[in-house]
Amino acid sequence: MKNKLKDVYFKYKKHITSIAVMTLVTSATLVVVETTYSRNNNVTNAVAEGGITTVMSSADTKEVSTEGTASVNANSALVVNASSKDMVKVSELDVTPIEENLENSKKNVEVYEKAAKEEQEDESVITAYTNLGVANVDTYLNIREEADEGASIIGKLPVNAGCEVIKEENDWYYIQSGSVTGYVKAEYILTGDEANKVAKENLSMVAYVNADVLMVREEKSTDSKILSYVANGEEVEVAATADDWTQVNIDDITGYVKTEYVDIYKTLPKAVSVQELKAEEAEANGYSSTAAELVSYAEQFLGNPYVWGGTSLTNGTDCSGFTMSVYAHFGYSLSRTSAAQSNNGTRVSLDELQPGDLLFYNHGSSIGHVAIYIGNGQIIHASTEKTGIIISNAFYTTPACATRILN
Repeated sequence: MKNKLKDVYFKYKKHITSIAVMTLVTSATLVVVETTYSRNNNVTNAVAEGGITTVMSSADTKEVSTEGTASVNANSALVVNASSKDMVKVSELDVTPIEENLENSKKNVEVYEKAAKEEQEDESVITAYTNLGVANVDTYLNIREEADEGASIIGKLPVNAGCEVIKEENDWYYIQSGSVTGYVKAEYILTGDEANKVAKENLSMVAYVNADVLMVREEKSTDSKILSYVANGEEVEVAATADDWTQVNIDDITGYVKTEYVDIYKTLPKAVSVQELKAEEAEANGYSSTAAELVSYAEQFLGNPYVWGGTSLTNGTDCSGFTMSVYAHFGYSLSRTSAAQSNNGTRVSLDELQPGDLLFYNHGSSIGHVAIYIGNGQIIHASTEKTGIIISNAFYTTPACATRILN
């Protein structure tokens, strides 16, 4: 019902008075109107094109010609004739039914306006979503394959992430976010006005890479040092925009990219797909059984804060502090910095990656970032102050090297 009312309202928003007059035609075959839109004999156009029309009251006894008398077709509800030859004394017309219908018409318009306002309030503040849902959790919300708490986890929805709510099944929502479609507990998803309110407060500016490879430079100059490369289709966090350059945060560095090679917009975080790695599956694929446990342990800290120089998995850590602390839980001692950790363990090629391996990334000419490979082309890492600990595409930029720590 709301949609129909909304359609009517917006179609006639600029012709509300005309709607009222057109409603009146069922009460009389002759209606006297006065228009401020036109002072010639084309009253038909004045009504059809939104002229402000008013029904003259029974107290008006003046004679009207080109400004007022119009013959009305009650079936089509359109003014069909208005000429200087048409003259009538308004006092001769019984306008009581007209006045009553005018009041009813005003009430109808108020209904249209109210319904349209309610519909607009329900609409998502982000055009990408028709029925916006927002994750109301402290860290991450599990997305499951079935509407069952025992079903496989196929994705993670970050705090304040956006999703399209497709349908509701008992206490579950079937949602789509990013590349993930599955079920989440409805109690952890905000919808309607609540979702819009939270979304407005948490929109982030991102830059979508439309170049084959995007160069992140130290300064706003093509002669400046290249700090990193970002692959096509990735989103990077925008710190500021100015002229032809956009300042971005990538991992724990800040650099500049040419604005012409990115699309900048505001959005909410999206779900990330995950593939549960069980111990038996790891062994069957030739991985260390500890790999499954390590990946599962690391994912417990998704959404926790990034703090430069930190090593706390709960209160804040940087990238190397994260890897060091995760591996320490399993009895492995790693060096403190990412560059030093690249010398821990055994070097492996990127074609031989296994869950639990460490991946390293260059910042400029030297290693400046480290992450844990979790399989399925993904990593978990402490990225930036805004995102904290997240799951990302392992090849958002080409890794410099990889090492294997697990025996």
